[in-house]
Amino acid sequence: MTRKAHIACFVTAGVALLATTAGCNTESCTENQSSIPLAGFYGSDGTKVSVDSLCIRGVGAPSDSALYSGSALSQAYLPLRSDKESTSYCFQYLQKDLNFPQLYDTITVRYTSEPYFTSEECGLSFIYTVTDLSFTTHLIDSVKLLDNKITPADVEQLQIYFRTATDSPETPGDNGDNQNPTARTRGINPDGHENR
Repeated sequence: MTRKAHIACFVTAGVALLATTAGCNTESCTENQSSIPLAGFYGSDGTKVSVDSLCIRGVGAPSDSALYSGSALSQAYLPLRSDKESTSYCFQYLQKDLNFPQLYDTITVRYTSEPYFTSEECGLSFIYTVTDLSFTTHLIDSVKLLDNKITPADVEQLQIYFRTATDSPETPGDNGDNQNPTARTRGINPDGHENR
């Protein structure tokens, strides 16, 4: 092959490579396409609060790693596992006077998941339908589910109400029934009514 032929092949290959990479358009998939519920934090009186020194862990998640640890949070994304029908979170309070396992709270979300094709650029995602929501009430006062459809919309879908310094938390074990305090739960079904 002559030198001109080599240059022509090199230029042709370069143009073909450039055309191929220009055809892969991932820039149109810049929006968050994951259906991850956003939880806002409130005092039991309904005012927005920031919870100091909070650690949130996924119960039974791979490596059981913390989603948030030691941060002051006024909201948190709580991802759901698409390969399971429920996801639980442990809320650990790292303040010196509150860092006791008997005060940790757990929120469990039960749901169905439905895959949907977002777009060629963004691929596959999931929409979740919450079928049940339960939680312990050590420092969490209540949890409100705003919509049982969890979609990629970046809006608050859970409201978690915490007891604040002016509220007195129940002393674990002092409820008169001598039951394990972590077994006391309150549940809310998707239409907003409390399960008992």
